[in-house]
Amino acid sequence: MADLRLQRFSAWLPWLVGVFFVALQARAMGDVLAGLLPDNDDMLRLQQVRDLLAGRSWFNVDQSRLLTPEGGELHWSRLPDILIGVLIILARPFLGQAGAESFALVAYPLALFGCAFALVRLIAERLGAGLPGQIAAIILFALSSAALNFSPGRIDHHNLVLVLILCGFTALLSPKLSVRSGIIAALSLVAAVSIAIESLPYAGALILSFGLFWIARGHIEGVRLAVFGLALAVFAALFYTLDAPGIGPRRMACDAYGASHFAAFIGGGLLLSVLGVVGGWLDGWGKRLVAGILAGVLTLGLFVMVNPACLGDPYMEVSEQVRVAWLSVVGEAMSLMAVWENRPDSAAWQFGFVIAGLVAAIFVISTATSSRRLPSVALGLLLALSMLATIWQIRGVYFSHAFAAIAGGVMLGALFSRREKEGDTASIALFVGAALFMSPTSWQMASRLVAKPQTAEPRVTPDGKSYGIACLDPVAYRALGDVPKAKVLTPIDLGMSLLIQTDHGVYGGPYHRNILGIERVTRAFMSAPDDALEEIKTMGATHVLYCAGSNETRRYARLAPGSFAGDMENGRVPDWLEPADQAEGYDGVVRLYRFTAQ
Repeated sequence: MADLRLQRFSAWLPWLVGVFFVALQARAMGDVLAGLLPDNDDMLRLQQVRDLLAGRSWFNVDQSRLLTPEGGELHWSRLPDILIGVLIILARPFLGQAGAESFALVAYPLALFGCAFALVRLIAERLGAGLPGQIAAIILFALSSAALNFSPGRIDHHNLVLVLILCGFTALLSPKLSVRSGIIAALSLVAAVSIAIESLPYAGALILSFGLFWIARGHIEGVRLAVFGLALAVFAALFYTLDAPGIGPRRMACDAYGASHFAAFIGGGLLLSVLGVVGGWLDGWGKRLVAGILAGVLTLGLFVMVNPACLGDPYMEVSEQVRVAWLSVVGEAMSLMAVWENRPDSAAWQFGFVIAGLVAAIFVISTATSSRRLPSVALGLLLALSMLATIWQIRGVYFSHAFAAIAGGVMLGALFSRREKEGDTASIALFVGAALFMSPTSWQMASRLVAKPQTAEPRVTPDGKSYGIACLDPVAYRALGDVPKAKVLTPIDLGMSLLIQTDHGVYGGPYHRNILGIERVTRAFMSAPDDALEEIKTMGATHVLYCAGSNETRRYARLAPGSFAGDMENGRVPDWLEPADQAEGYDGVVRLYRFTAQ
């Protein structure tokens, strides 16, 4: 009886570990409940949900209060809005609008965090890990950069996309090779691509893995492959039609789910379906390999034929001014080398854990049984592609860390089992060394060895807040809601805070589809004061919002010392501006100005 109870408790251990880390993550809800969201994208997502619930068209995701020449054009999916909006609607009768929003801002990412833990555990189990390996995978995932996407307030798309990719991977590894697993995988992958094109490499890797499973296993994968391919085509058509922006010329896009991706899903999916049906006549893996390569080449050709521009540089048309003043400091768009030049400690720990995961994946593949060799290869393929994506743009680290955590968990589980069986000093030392090698915390500590020495003390306001926090103070922005509806020029990184806390319009936001808006804002702040006045008047702005000491405004002043921003950073407010708020102080204080009568 005691052994049975111990077994039942042990079976619950991975879930208890997951619940522990979800509760640990929930401790950060204080800032969110006070109105401070982690990122500009989270703020804009909240406004998008508000607009949808207020009656905005499902297919119109452009932000009308983002007053750029492009009309606040966005390429966002409506799928995350559904989940967040439903939470708000359900909680609103009990908590009111503000309380319901706060509830959704906390509950949504934490619920996805729980889903991610469940999927990581199941993937580790299907790769052959016992309870120790499953628990290790969960812990490594919770300590990695992937977990940052699940903090309270993170309602942007990254967490949902990661969960969908993990769901697709889980379905691929289904031991039953069921029709249901093919349908679930197709739904997950198409939904992920519809939400964010950054998921395309991982969706492609999973589609390739379905093909590899069929090539290696033959007819036993035929039915599932046929259903998977057909489901890809069906779901591709549904999301293309029903998700924003719907059918139309705006689907000729490369930075979002566009016509080329749609054509590839339809054509490739149907080809996979045909292969699954006729595969019984293709005896031998060599013939299936040739058929699979031909299907892949045809799919790629279809993708290129529909929109060749999608093979080009997405930032090719960005002006040098925007590249220097904005794009070069966008953290998630930096290459690994750029991160190394600016923050070598960050690059060392983030990529160091990816390398550790690659070592673990090689171990898992080399020690896998014949029945688990293919699933292990699929894990290695996902990790290798995500590593390349991380080298190109550091935002890929969310995926590479997730796959590294899974590989590390499976490896540690195997080494733990070996330690239990052999029990000698060597096996114990090997397990302990591997655990330290795979720990994200170890890589964080080791990264301090390459950290750049600080040349100056971190700048803080008189009340002890960092400038980054002080310039995003939600209380300061709410106070500006009493000003009659205005059109406000703000620094790029402060526009979304004003947007979600007031009814005012803003002229810039950190979104690559609004490059002309970014160029106009940076030109205004980096021009000489008199030229800046003419630029601002040409925009049609009625007010200017400024917070001296923020990283962005200091950068403008550094790049253009005699500019409008340069004067503002030094406390020299031009005579054509006067305060339009009741705030006191200047440095690190959100201030609103209006034009003086001249």
